[in-house]
Parts: sequence; structure tokens; C-alpha cells
Amino acid sequence: MIELLDQLEQAASEVRQFVVAYGDAVTMPARRRAGVDADGGRPSGHGISRPTETTALDGRRLALQAELHNGAAWLPYAVAATRGVSASMDRALALWEGESVDPLLQGDVLDHHHGSAEH
Repeated sequence: MIELLDQLEQAASEVRQFVVAYGDAVTMPARRRAGVDADGGRPSGHGISRPTETTALDGRRLALQAELHNGAAWLPYAVAATRGVSASMDRALALWEGESVDPLLQGDVLDHHHGSAEH
């Protein structure tokens, strides 16, 4: 179980690093390939220059923003699941030590997947 906790901590650290990098990336102009415009691969220097529009509509930036929103949508579930496991383990330890546990949380089997006692 300690190995799984180490993996969870490592994964959380990696996500934190991505969030910081994404925060910087979505506010900065995208990196360009030499001699190519960022808005579709046309040779640079042709047509009207619209740097703000090009920056805002860059597909790579939009992909980063989509992943940032995706992560923000899923992380609350990971937090809730982890807190649920912690709460279930805390209740089981309290019962083992002979402490009184809220009767609404007691059950025959503790459900570690949802962090609550089964009824």
C-alpha cells in the first residue's frame, strides 16, 4: 500500500508541474517553427499580421486549455476518492481502538471506494 501512496504522490506532483507549465504556456505566444506562421503553416511574412488573433486561436494553445479544463474537471473526483479512503480508514481505526463512531457511519463493512459505511 505504501508503494501505491508513493505513486499517488508522484502523480500529484506531475500534475502540479503540468498545471504550472500550462498556466505559463496559455498566456505566452506559441513557439513557432522557423519560417512558418503559427496560424496554419503558411510561410511567414505573407498576408495581414494579426498576432493577438493568431495567439488566441492557436490550436496548440487551445489543446493546452482543453487539457487544463479536463484536469480541473477530474481532480475533484481524485480528491474526493482519496479523502473517502482516509475517512473510512480513520473510522475503522477508531472502531478498533474502541472509540465511539457516529452511528450513521457504522456498518458491517466499510466501503473504501466511496468513503462511507455500507448499510
